[in-house]
Amino acid sequence: MDKPNSDEMKPETAVDNSRLEELIKQDITPQMQKEVFEILKESRLFLPVDFGQDAFKGIENTKPGDEIEGPTGFSIQFLTDNEGRKAVPLFTSEEMMKEAGARTSVMVMYMSDLADMLKQTDRYSIIAINPFTRFDLNMPIEAFLSQFNDEDKIEIEDIRNDELREFLHINELSQEDANEFGEILLKSVMITGCVDASDGTNFVLIWNNENKPHLPLFTDIDEFKKIFDNHKEDVYPQAYKFTDLIKVARENLVINPASESLVLNPEMFKQ
Repeated sequence: MDKPNSDEMKPETAVDNSRLEELIKQDITPQMQKEVFEILKESRLFLPVDFGQDAFKGIENTKPGDEIEGPTGFSIQFLTDNEGRKAVPLFTSEEMMKEAGARTSVMVMYMSDLADMLKQTDRYSIIAINPFTRFDLNMPIEAFLSQFNDEDKIEIEDIRNDELREFLHINELSQEDANEFGEILLKSVMITGCVDASDGTNFVLIWNNENKPHLPLFTDIDEFKKIFDNHKEDVYPQAYKFTDLIKVARENLVINPASESLVLNPEMFKQ
């Protein structure tokens, strides 16, 4: 009789995120970021939740053999930053929860299941892994969710937005052209400059002659390089849907700042 494989005997409840913890403890480079996302996609993390005050009502009166009806739902015990943005806290281990001082009910969730749940709401802006510990990692919710859209993924080099650029070259748009331009823009995938910071992945801003910050968007990788080619070690290109960018943008947007330099106020798309 063959000896059972030890991996097959491992209980489903065991959670091992040691490799993810190792990566988070380091200064994550753009090259390492790929491994972080690959591991995160397959991980099961601890999610602080609230089952409600009546979740286990009457449990103290039960007897051995009684059938206990558990909670029928839960809500995420989210965090809120100084700007009012809501963050989804996740922990890699019970030890990290103890270090953070987190005393709450938790669910161990596959990140793919969490992504499916978060896709149904726009309430949250940030994924916070091991918050309030020495080694934490934050990322925009869009970056997290994009890892679970394999069918929608596109290589940076393949992003062109040629039809969009045709409109950018028109000096004065008619109302009909403006409407069509808006429709194309809302369906587009744009390139942004990102940088790894101590608090996670941040968008890179640029400033105009009046010293006002703008979030630069690029229709293709060549336009990106016109601005950031001299910062290869720090700034790297990342693709996002335009509709996701306007949700998080707090500054004006500028499309292709080294060429057409079209400035847009994101608030005009939120009405």
